[in-house]
Amino acid sequence: MRFIHHLPLVLLSISCGAGWHQPAALSPGPLPARQQVQVWSSGHARRWHAVTVTQDSIAGVPFTESPSCVVCREGIVRTAVDSVRLGNPVAGFWKTIGLVLGAAGALLAIACEGWCHPGN
Repeated sequence: MRFIHHLPLVLLSISCGAGWHQPAALSPGPLPARQQVQVWSSGHARRWHAVTVTQDSIAGVPFTESPSCVVCREGIVRTAVDSVRLGNPVAGFWKTIGLVLGAAGALLAIACEGWCHPGN
């Protein structure tokens, strides 16, 4: 039953994520090679990196492939794009790990304060 007291902390740690956000505008040109991009079209998301934006299309490499993979490159015309989101899942992962470990350390420190005094 003590888990119930820690539920808000667990929910907070789950809330850390990739930080997906919609850019204000996509200007033509290349994005940083490792920038992950979700391109939504007809209810389906494509997750790319090594993305290049032109006036009439968006192209990129699936994030599971090397950014330098030329034959893996895919594209879609901008008129077919419903929305675009940028994110950093790797940074989100490390932030979540830091939050969980930091929270666990804080809880251990609080618990130890009550139980671990030398000479008691």
